Amino acid sequence: MGAPLTGWRSWLAVGLLAGLLVGTPAAADPAAQLSVSGVQNGGGQLRFTLTAHGLPPGTVLDGSGLVIDLDGTPVRATVEPAPAPSATATPERSVVLVLDTSGSMEGARLTAAKAAATGYADALPADVRLGLVSVSDKPATVLVPTPDRAAFRAAVAGLLAHGGTALYDGVRQAAGLLTEVGERRVVVLSDGADTDSTATPAAVGAQLAGAKVTLDGIAYGPDAQSPAMNDLAAGTGGRMVAAGDAASLRAAFAGIVAATRPPVATVTVTVPARLAGTDATLHVALTAGGATVTAAGTPVSIPAGPPLATASVPPAPRWPLYLALGTIGVGTLLAAAVVMYLLVGRSTVRTRLRQLESFGSAPALRVREESSVLRAALSASEHAIARRGNVARIEADLDRAGIDLRPAEWILVRTGVALLAGVLFAMLLPWLPGLLLGVLGGWLGTGGYRRLRATRRARRFNDELPEALQLVVSALRSGFSFPQAIAALVSEGDEAVAGEFGRALAETRLGGELEEALLRTAERNASNDLAWLVMAIRVQREVGGALSEVLETAVETMRERGRLRRHVRGLSAEGRLSAWVLGGMPVAVAAFMFTTRREYLRPLYTTPLGLAMLVVAVLMMAAATFWMTRVVRVEV
Repeated sequence: MGAPLTGWRSWLAVGLLAGLLVGTPAAADPAAQLSVSGVQNGGGQLRFTLTAHGLPPGTVLDGSGLVIDLDGTPVRATVEPAPAPSATATPERSVVLVLDTSGSMEGARLTAAKAAATGYADALPADVRLGLVSVSDKPATVLVPTPDRAAFRAAVAGLLAHGGTALYDGVRQAAGLLTEVGERRVVVLSDGADTDSTATPAAVGAQLAGAKVTLDGIAYGPDAQSPAMNDLAAGTGGRMVAAGDAASLRAAFAGIVAATRPPVATVTVTVPARLAGTDATLHVALTAGGATVTAAGTPVSIPAGPPLATASVPPAPRWPLYLALGTIGVGTLLAAAVVMYLLVGRSTVRTRLRQLESFGSAPALRVREESSVLRAALSASEHAIARRGNVARIEADLDRAGIDLRPAEWILVRTGVALLAGVLFAMLLPWLPGLLLGVLGGWLGTGGYRRLRATRRARRFNDELPEALQLVVSALRSGFSFPQAIAALVSEGDEAVAGEFGRALAETRLGGELEEALLRTAERNASNDLAWLVMAIRVQREVGGALSEVLETAVETMRERGRLRRHVRGLSAEGRLSAWVLGGMPVAVAAFMFTTRREYLRPLYTTPLGLAMLVVAVLMMAAATFWMTRVVRVEV
């Protein structure tokens, strides 16, 4: 053993050791690199996107360790780390893990490989689809790419080691499992060279390059290095990493995860005034984890003049566009309604023919006026209604509303209005919600119009019925029979009642009974008064008596009930108006805010808590509206 260093020799040794420790820079990872993209200049600044590949896991581009210069002139920079991309914004990403399960992996090696593969799956972003191929004598697809991490863990847990190593065949099979779009990777874990493959490295490399698939590999163990696998990884833009034990194996997988989601940041550089109007080269260097990574020089052209950025122009108001689109939509809707009315409208003669068809024994008379353009649509509509068995119900509904259309024509009109409303709303709102809302609103709106028209027609009939029956009473007292009195009403009465009684009189002339015809009239117009009057007429016919006195008593009762009904409606008008205001105010305010301050309401329909609050509010409003309508509704 030599003598210890003393005196100046010891100080010299210490100095040389410190020089080696301080003066030697840390070696950078050969696979680590920086890339600069999306360079923009203006306003005395440069703005670009910086992406780091191959950095240690957990590295964040926050500006620390970043050095930027323009042709050797250091510049100030502001770094903004990019937010994590959403699953809908990122392209589809797929990874297939090729795991060596040959006999040499049996025991502790396979256990460590399983644990590292499970940790790799948990560390990957949730949107990455992960598959598994095991390699022994032959490759076997254990799991096709799927985002289900539980299925991947179960597949890894069931692997067993046996046989040889068909590594190249496994890589080829894994590449075939990947989709044809998005980011695609194959990750290989093996502890030795290939022994049983039929594919050659050159053929596998050509397949990976043609499909633009990146290959990353981990050589597990002291004798796992393979020059052919190194060439495959380098040729596809990936890398091979050596791992001697379980800890280094986990670190190697963590590095591959970091390559799957590299750090990205937006960098803003202040350009010195003396470089304005020149061409320069942008250099970027980053020191992270003891390694220094540089980006290739990026040539940039810096405009001359002080205002390099374009002036900020305020966005044009959108209400003129909405007004124009609304005008076009309303005009189109009205034009379509007019054209539809002209094409499928019925004349008075056709109306009378349709009324007589259901009471005569002869074959129904048909007057076809449909154009050739609508004939196919009407035929399809008729078949659809016939299959559902809704013809009679729709005919009755249209009859009550006084809408002079056949069921097929009515369904066709509703469909046209719904489609036009969908197009209009799709131009005003985001196209999918607008289209759905417009179609639903158009369909429900036409149904509401039919119900409103039926209600108003029935109300007008019931309001005019007492005065019309008074005319019948006067005719009976003058010596007319009851059918003659009805005929006098038809010729001299108001249209609302005269038309319905004229239809009943026409039914009697075709062989029907007058009482039955009047009962159908009462049913069409929801008139309890007329139904009770028919019952009184039947009783009078059985027991005898003066029909004019019976009708006069009924008319007086109807008038009293009408006066009481109007009085009740007047007293409840304030309550009904309050119900309308309280029920419509939240909807109107929400529509106004959605039009003027949409960002204020966005959390209400884009977050789970907001959606829950919205559902609860709608349910409470529906319950409150139902309660208010029942409170102010008084039956007479």
